[in-house]
Amino acid sequence: MRLKTIVAVLTLSLVCLVPRVSFADTLQLTATPGQQVDNVYVYPYTMTVTGPGGTNTLVPMSCLNFNREVTVGQQWNVNVYSVAGIAPSATIDGESGVDILADAYLYNQYAGANAQLTSDIQFAIWDIMDPSGVNGESGFDSNAQSLATAALAVANSSNLNTSQFKNDYLFTPSGTYTSGEPQEFMADPLPSAVTPEPTSLLLLGTGLLGAVGTLRRRPVKAYA
Repeated sequence: MRLKTIVAVLTLSLVCLVPRVSFADTLQLTATPGQQVDNVYVYPYTMTVTGPGGTNTLVPMSCLNFNREVTVGQQWNVNVYSVAGIAPSATIDGESGVDILADAYLYNQYAGANAQLTSDIQFAIWDIMDPSGVNGESGFDSNAQSLATAALAVANSSNLNTSQFKNDYLFTPSGTYTSGEPQEFMADPLPSAVTPEPTSLLLLGTGLLGAVGTLRRRPVKAYA
């Protein structure tokens, strides 16, 4: 029983690490150049990203949470995930994988959008994560509602092809905060300051599998 428990824990740990891109990264809200709708700024939010690879400034990102707040100049630690590696059944920072994938689907529609469509996309994204926040807001108009419904249908589809999100990355807050939890953001492409660590993950996975192999062999040898 103990062996089975250890094997299960190690396997789960490896699975949970797969979509994680890097560690020890920070975000800072640098500016909000987007238009204001209902007295709140919509996409883009200009960020400064600092990681093992250095610092990138003026990185446009989309805000995913309506009910959380950040201020210009605020900085916080983040975890970074490849959206393409997030399963619909996953839960990250309290958000479901379906909601994250739906927001990624909408995020990819910003390109070439005019001011009205940009507002509709942003409010649709907010509705998916925080429906209680945008209900009643004029920015959450009928078109934004339709966009949110369509995005969730795509994310819930059994034929969902996550490769369409291969250049999308999710930034979630980590650690403790002096006030409320900072917002989640999405970017495309991955800023160069954020250094992917597939080699270290592979080594860790190999080590875990080796440990499992050792655990499996020892009881047999002792029994013999």
